[in-house]
Amino acid sequence: MQQTKLTRRHFMLAGGTAVGALVVPAAAQAAPAKKAVARIAEVQPGKPFAFNYPGDEPAYLVDLGRAVPDGAGPKRSLVAYSALCQHMGCPVNYDAGTGHFVCPCHASVFDPAKGGDALEGPTTRGLPRIALRVDGDKVYAVGIEHGLAYGRACNHD
Repeated sequence: MQQTKLTRRHFMLAGGTAVGALVVPAAAQAAPAKKAVARIAEVQPGKPFAFNYPGDEPAYLVDLGRAVPDGAGPKRSLVAYSALCQHMGCPVNYDAGTGHFVCPCHASVFDPAKGGDALEGPTTRGLPRIALRVDGDKVYAVGIEHGLAYGRACNHD
């Protein structure tokens, strides 16, 4: 039996090819599908509108009642976030009094007017922000701009 000597150069070339084969399919995955969430008239200021996105994961659409950075809709006041806390995946609640999302499990607090940033609690990451598009009187979820939905390896279906 003849043994083939594996040189450092051949090893590096084979390793680079293997890594490339893993990276290319991941980059080629499509973004989450565009999904109708609500009609603008259904969304009341300060009252979260529940929906699921990107798959069956719970999410909230909220009209903050005032324009915010990256807000959608005619008043630039609509925002949407994953409803799963980034600490351990507990579903968050919206506190209309403070205008924050609060995790009932470990008291993490998130500010939807500031990109879903974590304000306090054990979490170190904000809520994943869901990109919105308004066409006519309908609001659509069109992707996740920041973060990874809790429990998912990627935001794609």
